Amino acid sequence: MKFEIESWHFLKNIVRPVGYGISVYTMTTLNTLQEAKELPELFMKSKEEITLWRMLRRLSNRIRFDLDDRYLDKASKIEAYRMKDIVIKLADHQLVIAKGGKSKTLPMDDLLKQPSMVFKEILRMMD
Repeated sequence: MKFEIESWHFLKNIVRPVGYGISVYTMTTLNTLQEAKELPELFMKSKEEITLWRMLRRLSNRIRFDLDDRYLDKASKIEAYRMKDIVIKLADHQLVIAKGGKSKTLPMDDLLKQPSMVFKEILRMMD
């Protein structure tokens, strides 16, 4: 297969690596690439991951990710989101919000069906 490129188009914003790299390549949509601020955002595939990401971005612009591999193109899932001292894990169809010794477990469906309730739970954990 042979590709020819007429011209390069630069993004408005630089996509920051935040501790992750790309070993070989990664594929995403143009819309996702244009909206991304941090490299792990290119990896998000499920509605739940994107919804949670956008929710957390309303609260902070310093969100960290734990992927199951150091290289984005080798990772298969997001294990946790970290914001300040709060850890949010997506596992076994559940959303676990933890801070210190306290944690709250919610059904994953609530993220799509009742996002405002999930948002309020995250805010409660922040206090």
